[in-house]
Parts: sequence; structure tokens; C-alpha cells
Amino acid sequence: MICCSPERFVEFKYHFWYYVLVMLERLKTYLTARNLLIAVLVFGSLIRFWGVGTAEIFNDEGFYAFRSIGYLDYIQNVSQTTPIQWFQNTVMPWWTHLSFHDVPPLFFMVQHYFFMLFGDSLLVARLPSLLAGIGTLLLMYYIGKRLFQNEYAGVLAAALLAVSNMHIWISRSSLIEGLEVFIIAGAILIFLHFLEDRKKWWPWLGVALGAAALTKYTAVFIVPVFLIVLLMRDRKLLLAGEFWYAVVLAAILFSPVIVYNIEMYHAVGHFDLQFAYLFHQATPEWQASLGKVQDPFGNIGSNLLAMYSIPFLVLAFGGFVLGLVEWFKKKSGVAQMLQAAESYLGIGDHGNEWAPLAVSAVILITLMLVAVGSAYRFLALYSIFFVILAVAALWELRKIDDIRGWFVLIVIALLAYQLYFAIDGIFMTFPDFGIVKLDAYFSQGFNGMRSADPPQSSNPHLEQVIKDNLSLVPASSTPFMIVYDENVALSARLWLFTRRIYYHGISAVTTGQFKSLLQSNQAALKGITVYFVKASQYTSLNPYLSVPDASDLTAFLTAPSANGGLGLTPAATITGYDGLPMFTVYKFTM
Repeated sequence: MICCSPERFVEFKYHFWYYVLVMLERLKTYLTARNLLIAVLVFGSLIRFWGVGTAEIFNDEGFYAFRSIGYLDYIQNVSQTTPIQWFQNTVMPWWTHLSFHDVPPLFFMVQHYFFMLFGDSLLVARLPSLLAGIGTLLLMYYIGKRLFQNEYAGVLAAALLAVSNMHIWISRSSLIEGLEVFIIAGAILIFLHFLEDRKKWWPWLGVALGAAALTKYTAVFIVPVFLIVLLMRDRKLLLAGEFWYAVVLAAILFSPVIVYNIEMYHAVGHFDLQFAYLFHQATPEWQASLGKVQDPFGNIGSNLLAMYSIPFLVLAFGGFVLGLVEWFKKKSGVAQMLQAAESYLGIGDHGNEWAPLAVSAVILITLMLVAVGSAYRFLALYSIFFVILAVAALWELRKIDDIRGWFVLIVIALLAYQLYFAIDGIFMTFPDFGIVKLDAYFSQGFNGMRSADPPQSSNPHLEQVIKDNLSLVPASSTPFMIVYDENVALSARLWLFTRRIYYHGISAVTTGQFKSLLQSNQAALKGITVYFVKASQYTSLNPYLSVPDASDLTAFLTAPSANGGLGLTPAATITGYDGLPMFTVYKFTM
């Protein structure tokens, strides 16, 4: 048991911490590793589920969720087209269903089946990440237990991840990284079992590595990490067949993506967006590669401080230094000096794989981020390994006599601060751009009905998507449509407006398109109720687009009739952070 005895603090009999320690001592019989783990899992689940269906859409959530609903590789962007647009006048080639133009398919497949079962809501969009996040907490327990040969170390690892601002965020988001981190954690645990019984575990390791690659290409860093661990443990293991059997099995599972890229190269002369970027291929279809517009690596310091607390980073850095010492213990020179320092402090002597595993992972992730950027979601890849390093540092501090008696209080204080940091970042200061509120406004106003005059598409493949979904939505007795400000950010636009075109049977056009309709065929709009959405400067806007059409239409709608306008007042004003207006909705009938 890691709890300390209150007798050590008898001189502080009337001190607050004395009573805390007395209480802990009385609870000692209940604070088993099993009970603590259950508490961690329950609390970690609650904080991840709390209000998740009403939290703001952020980053690329809409970008992924829209495509997952119909397993449809389309983002309604002429600057980054997809195969469904390239082959609009022919039958879709068979290979286009094997992957997506910018990322592998596994996350979309998982999210698609959740949408099929539970419908297309923001809660359902985030449900795979939620469940993956909770599963990662359990995996973290087993990883910590095996690496440090102590079940309480496993509990500590799970607890640190449970209150991690970074991990809570990706667990509450419709982002690939939530599932990616879960699969990486699973691969690590399987690899640790593989080290003990290679013949039994190599097939499972192959499945895990294949699943990681099918989720996101950035996950493949874990393969060289495992190679480094094998090299440090016993070089002969690299010559054994089982690990390479696992790699071959992973490649077989990944083969649909390989075939997709080969066929894409034959069709258009380049691979998918990520491989084309890697090999510097010309991509005329992608004049704006949205997946490559990320924070540069130079922002990694500020972004790390935004997602991980300073005390946690300090511990992780301390664990990194200890890991280097452990890794190079048998070397000479600087390592011997470090060994002397740890001997003086009375720490050290780990006898397992945590050091090469965590240290090499952090180094390789950092090298990868130099190339791909330091966007917040990419920093989630550090989460598991930072926790391992932090546990290593805490476990070493526990060996120091002057600290051992305070160890439980140090851990409690750290977890409390981690929780405060997470609550502040996710529940108190997380941005509110009014996107979820506008989505709720539409859902309530349309009441699950489609327009009596459904949308159409000039692309026969997209037209078929619309027709396939019309039968699933009851028709309203009146026609209606949405006209929206084209300056809205793409992720929000896909979720708010494009989703309703292809899956809900509701026409949605930009103000520029609406203007063209008025000029070319105004009679066709007669009798249609229009919901016009004007975005304010405070909401999530496209930083690369600024057109005045929505402002011009707003001026016409609100101008007095004496001045040639309609004299309308807003049907609704959607507010967000600081009570500022995010969207204004005008409703009128043509």
C-alpha cells in the first residue's frame, strides 16, 4: 500500500493534513488497487460524458462526422475535390470505397456504424471517441502495472490520464486521435505481452499494428519504437520471426489502403493527400490541402502549455531524463555522471522496458511533428508516454526518504491541480461559437422533417445519396430552405448545412448561390420559406475567405420598405462566448 502513516506527522496534530492522513489511514482497507481503479474509471467516464452532446464543435469535428454519416468521401470544396467529383460522369471505380482521399478509413467506418445504430447527432459523433477514451484509461492501468511491476503504479497511470486535459478533450471530440490513442495503447499492452510469449501474441500484435495504420498514418511511429525496445532488450529478438510475422500481418490488413493509393496514382498521377504531401507530388485536384493547414512546429511550446499543465510537464521531463539514464546505464561518460547523481539521491534501478519505450516514443513523435506541425490534436500522441514518464518520476521520488512520507499528499495535490486545469480548459473557458446552438435551433424548427421540395445535385453520385436518404425522413407539407453565410468555417458548414442537404433532404445554399438563383429563376423559389443565416465576426469563420454577399443580403432584408428593403427583424440571434452574437437568423417566405 502506498499510503503513509499519520504517526509520522504527530507533531502536526492540529494541522489540516493530519486529519487528512488519519482519514486515509482509516480508509486504507478500502483503498485497494481494484477499488481505486473502479473509482478512476467511474470518475474518468463521468467527466468525459458530462455535457458532451452540447459542447461546441471545434477543430475538424464536422469535417469527419459529416463524411462518416454516409461513409461519403466528399467535403463540398472545389479547392480540394474527391473521387466522387472526379468520376461524376462515370461509374465510381471499385477502389474508391477502400479508403478516403486524405486519411485511412477505419475511424470513418467505426463512426459510420454508430450513426447507423443511433442516428446522426453530435453526441453519437463523439461516442466512439468517448468509449475509446474510457477504454484507454483501463489499458493505461495495465500498461503501468506491467511496466513498473506494481498495481498501484497502474492505478496512478490511469488516474493521471483520467484527469488529463489533453486526453479528456480528445475523448470528448469527434476527432480521429481519440481512437488512434486507444489503439496505440492497446498495441503497447499487446507488445508487452508479446515480449513474454512471442508465439502466442504475435497475431494480436499484427492486428493492433494494422488497426493503428488504418486509423491514421501518424500511428506508425509505434513500429520503430517497438524495434528500439526489442534492440535494447535483446538484439537476437530482431532476428526472431514472430515480430516480422506481426509486421507482415499488419501490412496485409493495411493492403486496401495500399491498393487505393496504387489505383489513385494510375487514375490521377498521385497518391492520397498525405502520401502525395510526403513525396512532394503535384496535386492539381487539391489547390488547398486542408489537412495540411496546421500550427507550425515552432508553436509546440505554447501548444503544449495549453494542453498539459506545467507540473505534469515538469514530471514528464524528469521522467524523460531518468529514462535516458536508464536507457544508457551501461554506457560511459555522461551516463556514468548521471548514474552517480541518481545513486546520491537514492533513486533508479528500474528493470523493465518503460525507459526505451517512452523516451524513444517522445523523440520519434517530436521528429514527426517537425514535419506535420504541432496542432493541438497531434499533441495527443504524447499523452500515453508523458503519463509513463510522469509515473516513473513519481515512483523515483517515492524512494527518497524525505519525500516518502508526503507521497500520497503529493499525488493528491497533483491530481487535484490536473483536474482544475482540465475543468478550466474544457468546461470554463472552452470557446462557444454558437454552432451547436444553431444546430439545435434548426433541429427544433424542422422537427425531424425534410422540405416538401428536396434538394438536387448535378452530380449523379451525390444525387443518389440524396435520394437514398429521402425515404428515411418524413416530408413536411411546405417547402423550406437554408441560405447561409459562405464565410463560415468549413467544419461548421459541413455539419450545419451540407449534412442537411445530403442526409436530411433540406436545400442549403450560400448567399452567393441564392443571389444567382434570384437572378436566373426567381419564380422557382416562390412559396419557399427561407432561413437565412448571417455569421458574425465573432464565430468560427474561414480565415481564407471573405465575401460580402451575406452582408449585402442582410442590408436588404433589414432596410425599411421605404428604402427598398423588407424591414425584417431577426427570427433568432444565436449568442456564444461573453454573450456576443454569433449568428443571426432571418426567416421569410418568397
